[in-house]
Order: sequence, then C-alpha cells, then structure tokens
Amino acid sequence: MKIIDSHTHLGECQIYGGVVTENDLISRMDANKVGVSIVQPFPGELKPERCHDRIAELARQHPGRFFGMVHMNPHLGREVYGREAIRCLRDLKFVALKIHTAGHAVFPNSSIASMVAEVAQDHGVPVMIHTGSGVPFALPSLVIPLAKSFPSVTFILAHAGFAIYTIEAQIVAAECPNVILETSWCLTPDVAWLVGELGAERVMMGSDLPSNLPVELAKYSSIGISASELHECLCGTASRVFFKGHTP
Repeated sequence: MKIIDSHTHLGECQIYGGVVTENDLISRMDANKVGVSIVQPFPGELKPERCHDRIAELARQHPGRFFGMVHMNPHLGREVYGREAIRCLRDLKFVALKIHTAGHAVFPNSSIASMVAEVAQDHGVPVMIHTGSGVPFALPSLVIPLAKSFPSVTFILAHAGFAIYTIEAQIVAAECPNVILETSWCLTPDVAWLVGELGAERVMMGSDLPSNLPVELAKYSSIGISASELHECLCGTASRVFFKGHTP
C-alpha cells in the first residue's frame, strides 16, 4: 500500500506561524513510510506563485512523490486567481484547489467560493475547504449549498470539522455524496465513527503538518478498522479523488 498524505504544506505561514521546508516533508515521509504527499502553500503566503513553483520543483526532483494543490487568496479576483490556478493545473500538473475559509475570510456559500468551484469544474479537479477552526467562515454546514450547486466537483472538508464540528461535517457528507472528509486534528474515536457512518471510501488521512504525520497515522492504526478499510483511508480514497484511482 502506498500511503497518501492528502493535506500538507510547504513554506511559511504568515497567519498561524510556522515554517515547513522541503527536507521537513521528505524526512517525515521517509520515517513514516508515506509514499505520496499533496502539498500546498500556507494561508497568507505572501508570494503564493513562488511557493507553487517550489512545490513544482519538489515534484520534479521526486517524481511520483509530490503533487501540488493550488492555494492562494481568491479575493485577489477572478482574473488573478484564475490565471495562477490555470497555470498550476495545466503547466505544473497540480491536482486540486484549496479554499482556506478562515485564513482568507471566505464563506463557502459565497460567490467567491463559487468562482473557485467553477475553475475546479472546468478542469476536473477537487476542492479542499478548511473547516472547523475559524467560525463562522469555517462552519462545515456552509459547504452544503456549494456542494449541491456543483455536483460534479468533489469537495474535501479539511480537518472534518476540527474535532469541535466533526458531527456537523459528518452530516454534510451524509447530505452531499460529493463531499469527502479529511481527518487531521480529529479525535481518534471520531475517526472510527466517521468510517463507520460514511464508509472508508468517504474518509482520507491528512497530516496538515509534517510533525503531525505520525500522530494521524497512529489514529488509523489504533481504531480497529479492517485491512480493506485501512487501505481506503490511507490510500484508496485519496487515489480516486486526486488521481482518478490510478495511484502514482
């Protein structure tokens, strides 16, 4: 099984603090036997285009191990956001888009979020949406109108409500079949509950930070799910969402 970390970052975070380097990502992946990471800039990255280029270079140097996720402030406008998103998706071969609701003050039920979803729909890629911390922007339930308006787009609820709003995230996923839950920072019993309620094919592992990777993997190894369910959560779900089922 090639483990896929569906949510991690590179660069410097201007909003929450912290720095992640290329070596941080590689060393943690190697230590925890992770085969693939989906990498994005942090929210508030001052030069997201430059960070996108760093991610692309990391992917070039390590073929099949790193894939990019477009992450920049959509309030920059349709022209600026669209131009960079298309550059990343077409030229740099990125595999997803990210909306950081709290970090960039974006309501998921707003026109600016719909603009991002339109880009995703046009290019056949999923959209990850930050949920949990940063209410009211990050309320999982605010994703419901967006998910229903764009049924062909897969939406990934990052952090699956961030422990506090996990139940709400589960309700969103139950209501919207095009919603997947990424479980970084969720309580361990809640991860097991989500798998039981939704099925392993609707749940995926993400670390958010390299230092948190072993913790997230430990949650899945300790919740008593079957080998096939574990494979789905650590590999299968992400493979379908990001790579149409063809694990790199």
